Amino acid sequence: MAARKPARPRSKKSAGRSPLGTIVRLALVLLAVAVLAGAGVLAWLWPRCSGAGCPSPVALRDYTPPQSTRVYDGGGKLIANLGSERRIVVPIDRIPANVSGAFLAVEDKRFYRHKGVDYRRLFGALARNVKTLRWSQGFSTVTMQLARNVFPQHLKRQKTLKRKMWEIVLARQIEQEFSKDQILEMYLNQIYLSGGLYGVEAASQGYFGKSAARLTDAQAAMLAAIPRNPSFYDPRRNPSAVISRRNVVLGLMAEAGVITAAEAEEAKEQPLGLAPPPEAKGTAPYFIAAIRKELRDRFGNDADQSGYRVYTALDPALQRNAEVALREQIRAVERGVHGRFRGTSCGGTTVKNPERCLQGLFVALNPETGEVRALVGGRDYAISQFDRVTQARRQAGSAFKPIVYSAAIAQGIPITEPLIGPGAAAGGQGGYYPADHTADSVTLDMRGALRTSSNRAAVVLGERVGASRVVAAAHEMGITTEVKPFPSTFLGAASVIPIELVASYAPFANGGAAVKPQLIRRIEDANGRVVWEAKRSRRYVLSPAVAFMTNSLMQDVVNRGTGSGVRTTGGLPYTIAAAGKTGTTNEAADVWFVGATPDMVAGVWLGFDRPQRILTNASGGGLAAPVWGKVMAQYYQSHAAPAPWTAPTGLVTARIDRVSGKLATPTCPGEDIAMEYYLAGSEPTEQCPLHPDDLGGFIGRTIRGLGGWLGGGSKQPPPPKPDPVDPYPRDLRP
Repeated sequence: MAARKPARPRSKKSAGRSPLGTIVRLALVLLAVAVLAGAGVLAWLWPRCSGAGCPSPVALRDYTPPQSTRVYDGGGKLIANLGSERRIVVPIDRIPANVSGAFLAVEDKRFYRHKGVDYRRLFGALARNVKTLRWSQGFSTVTMQLARNVFPQHLKRQKTLKRKMWEIVLARQIEQEFSKDQILEMYLNQIYLSGGLYGVEAASQGYFGKSAARLTDAQAAMLAAIPRNPSFYDPRRNPSAVISRRNVVLGLMAEAGVITAAEAEEAKEQPLGLAPPPEAKGTAPYFIAAIRKELRDRFGNDADQSGYRVYTALDPALQRNAEVALREQIRAVERGVHGRFRGTSCGGTTVKNPERCLQGLFVALNPETGEVRALVGGRDYAISQFDRVTQARRQAGSAFKPIVYSAAIAQGIPITEPLIGPGAAAGGQGGYYPADHTADSVTLDMRGALRTSSNRAAVVLGERVGASRVVAAAHEMGITTEVKPFPSTFLGAASVIPIELVASYAPFANGGAAVKPQLIRRIEDANGRVVWEAKRSRRYVLSPAVAFMTNSLMQDVVNRGTGSGVRTTGGLPYTIAAAGKTGTTNEAADVWFVGATPDMVAGVWLGFDRPQRILTNASGGGLAAPVWGKVMAQYYQSHAAPAPWTAPTGLVTARIDRVSGKLATPTCPGEDIAMEYYLAGSEPTEQCPLHPDDLGGFIGRTIRGLGGWLGGGSKQPPPPKPDPVDPYPRDLRP
């Protein structure tokens, strides 16, 4: 018996044409047409509204643009006027036909033939909306949009019948008060074109660096493409989408007779050709751009023009010095000063491929409050507006290790307990044996391991603490990105937001309190009333004792470890207390130095936006640490040196033998003896078993002393090695 063929399903198209479906849709169309016809009649019979809640179009004759928002630095000095040249009013005769024609072609092609409401478009849009059963097709004319833009407090953005009624009424009133050219002039000077730019003249200068009178057809079409969705069609954030929309506008311009079909096709081949943004010429461009973004996120797109007074903690001198030091180091790398550079040199005035440029960042915070004192998001804002401080996600490398060490100290693991080498407690590394430059014959405790940035010691320590506890500690200290509980996490394999990594060092500098980065101190309105103020609270994530002990380890990194470039090359005097950690990721794609002084926490990073090797021998100690040291040295030339950190209560010290980790005896070698900090109750009580205080020990000391005398004195320790780079196993990478 032959198998029966399955019944062929009815297509959506045929289903939609069923008698019942047709009757229902026709009824809905007729009902909607009747409602809007009534609305049109009402708008015709009720040309004026009354009462305090109804705006008057007559007010447009005396309309003045909103006040601009201003930004002040930490000393109260004006550093940016966000509204400056963001709205430039020009008469209609200075706006060329291709610009006005582009807007009319896409927004209101029958502008000169209707009286504020295009009923043909209205009924067509209504029919399509009813057919699709959703409000997707708009019918606002230029006049209706003008009413909505000028009176936003009366005409909210919600898609309601009441709002549309008001738009219709106001549009008809505006048409009675003003000529078509006057309405078009107000519209083209009022329309929001993303990036804080209002009107075609300000947008033309902001995007193309020239007057609207000189715009090409492609550039005019690009401006006309933005109003449909200013956030999405921002040409600096989403250029590919803008080009696609621009080409649609060019086609509409050809259909409307503004340009010919051939001119439209030629214009479609043109690149956007954006000029550097206005911020590129001002003070702290990345910082100002971040302020602008926060204002818009908090108060909406009109925040730039709302007359706010924004007070920040920016230090102009620190900002300038950071910009110069970072740029000089990047250019030195490109010139081959630190080794053979195989990347693209971007030191010229014209950069063809900005995405291939070596980049960097610097950010400095107040460790007590989290207030941002300097922010450099890249080498040159004119080349790239991407803010690597707040928007990037990068592997932290060994700069993550202080979080592991602080978690270990908090668990009571003594600093002097050997982690690797002879004398270390047996402890597996979970089958994960990372690359390291420390020989198996060398014993390292926490202080030595962090100073030399031993990878194997960090993994041993992290496994003793537990990956879940390390992850929890990272989040408590301010890391919000995902940190997976893998062994490679102990070495900084997780991607972090740079400003959060820098802020996570604040507890080491301030005694254990986590801080949240703050760009803005407070915001006042035009009348001086505070409308927003940063909330400050101290949330302790480390005890003062743990914070101090971790800080003590990081001071060794700066003074005689992988971060010694802070002092030797960077020039930061030893009279300025400093602590920090270098970081170098796989394939030398990221180099870091994050550190603190008692009144500053800051970080430096260099790398490519698309991770690739910087130099064969690139390291955080060689490239990033000197920049940090130079900027800090310049800062303290004009600021008093802060008081060094002091040990809090709850700590004890003991004279120990560094090799054994036990109490030193008179027979222990002098070079192995040191004073070390311990949490009360965790200090050693046993004497060093390697050097008992007996006759043999006395003889040994005598022989070593003679050897040193005959050899002409003790040898200088070798210079610190850079961070070991661990080739993270693929199955362990986040």
